[in-house]
Amino acid sequence: MDNSSIFFRIIVDYGYLALFIALIIEGTGMPGPVELFFLAAGYLISKGQMNFTSVILVAAAGNVTGNAIAYMIGAKKGRAFVERYGKYLKISVKDLEGMDKWFSKYGGLTVFLGRIIGLPRTPAIWASGISKMNFKVYFIYSALADLIWSAFWTSVAYLAAYQMLKINLFGKEYPIWYYFATTIAFMLFLYIIWRLFLWMKERYLT
Repeated sequence: MDNSSIFFRIIVDYGYLALFIALIIEGTGMPGPVELFFLAAGYLISKGQMNFTSVILVAAAGNVTGNAIAYMIGAKKGRAFVERYGKYLKISVKDLEGMDKWFSKYGGLTVFLGRIIGLPRTPAIWASGISKMNFKVYFIYSALADLIWSAFWTSVAYLAAYQMLKINLFGKEYPIWYYFATTIAFMLFLYIIWRLFLWMKERYLT
């Protein structure tokens, strides 16, 4: 086992409950080391300590729960927040009106593709709540996309863990540069998401 990875250890030590909670957090649109969570689950599947189908269902359930929480927060508080602080985020009232029209027409598809593609998912989740798109439509598309996404990552993680067990990679420590590079990659990921959101706003909401 890799003693340097606390995220990995959490899933290994607490199983389905930890996976469910981790995917709730990820489902709100918060970026995080979700691949590590799935890799840990894949490791436990390879060891016979978790079930492949159960991991998919628990991950999908956690994710859609997080999606619903983010939607409700966005619907209740998001619009007032954006109207007050939107100028700092380069979002105007006109942008909000354009977003309302977009999500009333294409909200379900936007949420679905955002989950599958990855990068637009955080803006899509929060914008869905802020625009108050139909919750049933939001939930159905989110659940379907979350199930497909969870099945994909569980499959990838299981195959990766199976191969890593063969060459005993789970017992190795990682050098300090690995964590530095991971931090930089995380910050770059956040920047790309924000730039993508601004690009989408300029192209489709104005």
